Amino acid sequence: MADRNIFTTERFRIREFTEDDREPFVACHFDPVFSSHHLEHERGGAHASSVFDAFLTWQVEQPRENYQFAVTSRDDPTGYVGNVGLRTRGLPSGEGELGIELIPAWWRQGAASEIMRSFVAWAQDSLGIRTFVAETVPENVAANRLAEAVGMIATRQTEKRHWSSRAQGSLAISSDNDGLSLKRRL
Repeated sequence: MADRNIFTTERFRIREFTEDDREPFVACHFDPVFSSHHLEHERGGAHASSVFDAFLTWQVEQPRENYQFAVTSRDDPTGYVGNVGLRTRGLPSGEGELGIELIPAWWRQGAASEIMRSFVAWAQDSLGIRTFVAETVPENVAANRLAEAVGMIATRQTEKRHWSSRAQGSLAISSDNDGLSLKRRL
């Protein structure tokens, strides 16, 4: 089997999802703290399991347009910390929407910033992404701060806050839970 690791950071390993990740991924969606920033239809096991199926399907699609990776601790490569992803399907060439969600045990420890900064660099170097966009729930202060920390600028607000890097050549982020969805425009 090919190496499933994508990259590592100081504290984390980013790798392809495996079927072994299904149970912890789905379990997160029953956690009221974790799911507090998700829309109602995004909560629960049925939705989480169908999303997980999509992640596995994306791995074998050719050409691959969407990437969602498991995040684990470098100290425990089988322990689930969260996920990070980039979606390009339906977007202009060179543009991607970023997202990240972590289990509450890793909130407020700089984990999302550490992972996202490395992930953006990976997306630029490996996939040629030059424009990033994202959305956050306005009430998710941590996700909004993460967007700002990676250089994104809020561009508009509907039920979600939209971020972009296009205006100043910086990065844009969005999130639904203590996670994040990012798009960068340079």
